[in-house]
Amino acid sequence: MIELLGVLIAALLVTLGWLAWRGLKRLAAMLRLLWGGRRIPVRKRVPAMKGVKLRASRALAEAQSRRIALLTMELARTQLALRAAVAAPPPSQPDSRFRRAKRAFAALFHPDRLRCGQPELGIRTRIFQQYWQVLRGIERS
Repeated sequence: MIELLGVLIAALLVTLGWLAWRGLKRLAAMLRLLWGGRRIPVRKRVPAMKGVKLRASRALAEAQSRRIALLTMELARTQLALRAAVAAPPPSQPDSRFRRAKRAFAALFHPDRLRCGQPELGIRTRIFQQYWQVLRGIERS
């Protein structure tokens, strides 16, 4: 019976040692993933990081240029709509068309209604302020 107990304790110790070894291997793998995979010397690590940053900045620049192109097209459409609204209204209803155009412009560009990021918000706010002054001048004349 005592021999059997010794064998069981030995088997238990071997199993615990194996589990501890496996856990340490997993921990080492997680730490390697956390610190960037295989060990790279410092002098080689900096250019690799620059490449990643360069690719990220290029992707950001491309996304921003696409967004600028979309905003430019939207600005052109809004300018055309504004010119059409400012054009000589028919003599029977001069105020109602102008007010509708002004309301539509405010609904699209008023800074309180915008749900966008910071660079776009600043651009749209400046556009709104510039054209709102034009609309006020037209309304007062």
